[in-house]
Formats: sequence, structure tokens, C-alpha cells
Amino acid sequence: MSDEKPKSTIRQILESGPTDPLMMEKLTLLEELQAAHAQGDQKTMLEIGQKLAENAQRTEEAQKNRRAMMRKAVAAAKRIADPDERTKALLSAFAFCVKETCAADEEGKDIPTYNYGVKRLREISAELTALNRFSALEQFLDSPNIDLRGFAAVWLRNLWPERILPILQEIEKTMSFGTPAGTQVYIAMRELEQAKEKAAAEQKQPDTKS
Repeated sequence: MSDEKPKSTIRQILESGPTDPLMMEKLTLLEELQAAHAQGDQKTMLEIGQKLAENAQRTEEAQKNRRAMMRKAVAAAKRIADPDERTKALLSAFAFCVKETCAADEEGKDIPTYNYGVKRLREISAELTALNRFSALEQFLDSPNIDLRGFAAVWLRNLWPERILPILQEIEKTMSFGTPAGTQVYIAMRELEQAKEKAAAEQKQPDTKS
């Protein structure tokens, strides 16, 4: 029988969870705080508490900076007068916001920034629609970046449902529910599958009109 102690929840998260340095620092400090509390070491607990407060402030600043970068990218694209150049800039902003949105969740479990990023993607979508260039997102369906490919497919699902459903189904095999893009892909995929099932069921119903 092994004498090895079971790993704490914090240690498990440290070894397999977020990769953001500030988040990992916080989890390490929390683990140290637990140990100090178990030993009744009030001085060390106070010191760790101060470090946690500093960590929280730096984390908040980093999250604000990430949101600001997304906001500026979208705003800069919207200011461009030429429709073709604005479209290019909006597509670049879409790719950038997908990257930052996913990183916010994957690296630091920063859900408010993830939600903020999704709102910026909707803003970009509205701008492309106003330019009659929404379908330009199609270029990302062949992207080697699965997050970008997934978000583009989600956004285009109502434009080309028959084409997009197989793409979503393929991505879902790799991106599990709970990952930034995986959750979006799963929900969109189920919507299209249910719509397809409903349409098939309606076709099978006998015509009752006289």
C-alpha cells in the first residue's frame, strides 16, 4: 500500500488546470496558506494574505488590459472608411478576439473577459452584416487554429446550416464541452441537429389538409 498522500484539489488544479502565471501563483499561495493554517502559523498566514491581495490587483489589471485590447481592435476597425479595408480589419479583429477570448478562459478561467470577448465578436458580426460582408467569415473555416475555425462555424451556422453542421460535428470530436470553443460548438451543433430532426419529422407527417 502506498504511503503517498493524496493530492489536494489545489495541487490537482496546479498540475492540470490553468496556465496563466498569475492564476498559478494564486493557487500556489492558497496551497501555502492551507499549510500555514494547519500549522497555526499566523505570521506566515498574514504574509501570504498580503501576497494574495497583490496578486488579485495584478490579475484585475491584466484582465482589464485584455478587454481593452479587444475593444481597441474592434474600434480601430470600425473607424476605417473604405469598406474593403474595414472588412479586412474586422476579420483581423475577429481572429484576435477569438484568441484573447479563449485565452481568458483557458489560461485563467476569467469568465467575465470571456463573455466580454463574445460580445465583441457579436459587435464585429453586426458590422460585417451592415457591410453585407458577413459571409467573409467563411475564410476562417479552413483555419488550422481549431478555436478560430470553431467560432467561425458557430457564427455562420444559420447562414449555411447544411454545410456548417458537418464542420461542427468534426470539431466537436476534438473540442470537448467545457472548453471555450467546444462549448460554443456543442450548443450550435445541437441546435442544427434538432432543427434537422424537426424538419425530417415534419416531412414524414401525413398531409391532413382536405
